[in-house]
This record gives sequence, structure tokens and C-alpha cells, in this order.
Amino acid sequence: MVKGTLVIIILLLLFSCSPARFVKPLAKREQAIDLSLGGPLFKYEDITIPMPFLSATYGYGIDSTLTGFGSINITSALYGNFQIELGVTKQFVKQNKYIPGISVIPVCNIIYRNKDAAKVYPQFDIFSFWEYGKKRNLIYFGVSNWFEMAKSRSLDQEQQNHWFFTPVAGHSFVGAKWNFNVEAKVIAPFLSNEKLVVEYQTPFNTNGAFGVYIGCTRKF
Repeated sequence: MVKGTLVIIILLLLFSCSPARFVKPLAKREQAIDLSLGGPLFKYEDITIPMPFLSATYGYGIDSTLTGFGSINITSALYGNFQIELGVTKQFVKQNKYIPGISVIPVCNIIYRNKDAAKVYPQFDIFSFWEYGKKRNLIYFGVSNWFEMAKSRSLDQEQQNHWFFTPVAGHSFVGAKWNFNVEAKVIAPFLSNEKLVVEYQTPFNTNGAFGVYIGCTRKF
């Protein structure tokens, strides 16, 4: 049971190495390329630093409320592990003064090393967001939900955990062509991170991990 939980935590940390994608959809036919850096905080000697996961994302505004995107984890790819995200952002509620806009983001996470090490993990995120100021900067809060579909894990043991959630908060500084983004998330706060090789830092004692991310987006 402990070993199975450790495997789940490791997978969650790997897939949570990326920030939220296009919480507010792009304009119709607008395109964007995003680079983000960051990951779970961990203790390295006497200091705490984020894991340096680098990811790249391309997005396209299908219409004013729907954006499609694809993303790849560059750091993992350099080590022969291909982690790809394919998803869409759909806005259902438009912001009305202090009433936030609401969007949902279904994602298909694909991890592939070779034909014997390939899996797909569904993800479903929901966000509320507010634009403010002359530049219409964006602040957002939400929950990322990650799902394990397999009924069993290694050695034919029953899979005990199928749903994992991660609270997320972020801010985008919006420009005419460039956005600069910062984000924080608490990854899997109800799963133990004890007895792992890496000493993750978290506000929940020995549960989950705390991630921080920075990024820039070029719109065109």
C-alpha cells in the first residue's frame, strides 16, 4: 500500500510540473506560445528551491470562448520521457463586475517512454477568474482534478486512489503581445509524501507538495 501511494505521488508531481493553460480563452483565431518554468518545492542542502521543469505550449483560439492547446514537458523529454498535454479551455460564464468568469479545461495527459511504458491520464480543471485594471490583468483560482483509470497497480494490487485534486491560484500581467504569469498550487494535499527520495516542502506537514511557477506567453 505504501509503495503504491509513493508511485501515485511521484506521477502526480510529474504531471503537476506545468501551470494551468489558458484559464481565459484566447480571442478567436488568436495564437499563443507559452514557456513556463517551475515545479514542486523541495529541500536542496540548506535551501528550498522549485524543481526546474520547463514546458512549452501552443494555443489557438477556435472562437472567443474556446481555445485548443498542446503542451510538451521539455525537461522530461531530454531524459527520454515524453509527457504531452492535449486539451481545450471552454468559458461558460462571462465576468460581470465582481462576478468572475468561469472556465473548464479538460485535458488528456500522455506519458510515453517506450511501448511497455505508456499511459494516458484524464484531467479536468475548473477555474474562476477576474480581469481588472486598464491592462485587464488576470487573477484566477481553481481546482485541477487528475484521474487514475486503472483498476489495479503493480503486482495486480487493487488501485485505492482514482481521483486527486490540486488547488491552484495565479496571476497574469497582460500586455499587448506578451503576458507574464505566476502561479502556485498545492499538489495532492491528502496524499503522504513521506519516505520519498526527495524532501518536498508543503504547508500540510507530510502531505502533498507546494509548487511555484513562472512563465511568459507571446500572442500573435
